[in-house]
Amino acid sequence: MASNRIVMQAQGLVKRYGQVTALDGVDFELRAGEILAVIGDNGAGKSSLIKALSGATIPDEGQIRLDGEPVHFKSPIDARRKGIETVYQDLAVAPAMTIAENLFLGRELRRPGLAGSLFRRLDKQRMLDISIERMNDLKVGIRSMNQAVETLSGGQRQCVAVARAAAFAEHVVILDEPTAALGVKEGNMVLELIRRVRDKGLAVILISHNMPHVFEIADRIHVARLGRRAAVLNPKRISMSDTVAVMTGAMAPEQIPADCLAH
Repeated sequence: MASNRIVMQAQGLVKRYGQVTALDGVDFELRAGEILAVIGDNGAGKSSLIKALSGATIPDEGQIRLDGEPVHFKSPIDARRKGIETVYQDLAVAPAMTIAENLFLGRELRRPGLAGSLFRRLDKQRMLDISIERMNDLKVGIRSMNQAVETLSGGQRQCVAVARAAAFAEHVVILDEPTAALGVKEGNMVLELIRRVRDKGLAVILISHNMPHVFEIADRIHVARLGRRAAVLNPKRISMSDTVAVMTGAMAPEQIPADCLAH
């Protein structure tokens, strides 16, 4: 569960697009073994923050630290090499490929010896075995790893994408609106999977507009407003309506009771 150890930290991040300032000196802390929800109105800067943390954009100013060490991501590949995995809304799965093939998409394992090094043949059995092990570890109920992803429901596809991220992440899993297009049952299935990812010891960043889901699953809530961090809230102490008020600016951060703030 959540600890006081900070896995990822950002200080004074600034990102400008011409005359538009998307990030205006934002600070951010993510702790080990927690689910941190990032919420904000449209234009609040949450997408720009996540892009900076995942290597999709390079901030103009500020610093990002991972386990206390400064990092400078030039691309999402750099972030992945540091153990940060991101699941975007479009999932980036290949529908015609199997679940096992999707789990290793872009990081396929080759056979040992000349078959792999010279003839570049894939070790399909090993990838299948690892896929079964990882899915069982996360208790994802899929009938067969050899199923094509296009035969799965929306919730199951989301679970495949989240499981792929959890399988390769060493530090952080970033989830962008993972339940946005799902019904109640499938949304709950994905939320339960996110809890299991957290319980494995990974830190999870959850970007969501679904406030009931945020309050159900988050350990802390980072409120983005006008390119800055408005507050970090304790969902067990503050009401949903007050959280929305902080997010929209109807309640100033100074008006938040001290026991509703997360530390």
